[in-house]
Amino acid sequence: MSGSPWEDPELYELENADDPHFDLAFWRGLVERRRPRRMLELGCGTGRLTLGLAAAATAADPAFELVGLDLSEPFLAHARAALAAQPEPVRSAVRLEHGDMRAFSLGERFDLVAVPFNSLAYLHTRADQLACLAAARAHLATGGAVAFDVLAPRLDYLAEALHPFPPVRVDADFPVPAEGIERFVRSCVDRYDPATQTLTSTFFYELHRTDGGSERRVRDLAWHMYFPAELEGLLETAGLAPAERYGGWDGEPLDGRARRYVFVCAEA
Repeated sequence: MSGSPWEDPELYELENADDPHFDLAFWRGLVERRRPRRMLELGCGTGRLTLGLAAAATAADPAFELVGLDLSEPFLAHARAALAAQPEPVRSAVRLEHGDMRAFSLGERFDLVAVPFNSLAYLHTRADQLACLAAARAHLATGGAVAFDVLAPRLDYLAEALHPFPPVRVDADFPVPAEGIERFVRSCVDRYDPATQTLTSTFFYELHRTDGGSERRVRDLAWHMYFPAELEGLLETAGLAPAERYGGWDGEPLDGRARRYVFVCAEA
């Protein structure tokens, strides 16, 4: 394996540079509805969502606190640098912690525990998935909620990924002027193992810089493809019950057209 794009903060930031706040409105709306005083974000990464959410939440409630936890030190270093450049209310509201979402104990309780942007998909075994959900539940304050979103399987893509020679798709192509990138191109090849529900994506990145230089990087990423009944079973085993289910960040119904599974759960 040639590493993962989630081990490379620069690639992660470039991947989302065309629309870095694509999921912020959903999470901001959830915070506005539930009004948590304390929030925990598992898999906070570079702070892409963390900082935008903290800025919006502290404007409404100066006492709001957000703890971000991630296993990657390079990602946390990027998040800490970005946090240091934020206004004082955001710096005071956010605390970043190094830890594994499958096994952490902060000795604190939170009104909202979030596992955003497909982070649960990087847990490949039932044991790891249940460990994460159980740890999240253990950190809930009374009346708190665990919320997450995962990518809904595209059956047409999975069928292609079963082919001995699956197609190469270009799924990103845009400039990133702020980073000196004239053109950022991402192509991928997917391979699927239905026995484990693991999709392994090989990403090919082309970075064409404004100074005339260019480079190519290759990264592999394995993610678990969840199905709704499976999620329901995992949540029940972990002592959680879905209170809200959506098929996307805009509140679409969770049906056959869903492109994402979004769950907001309470203790069962």
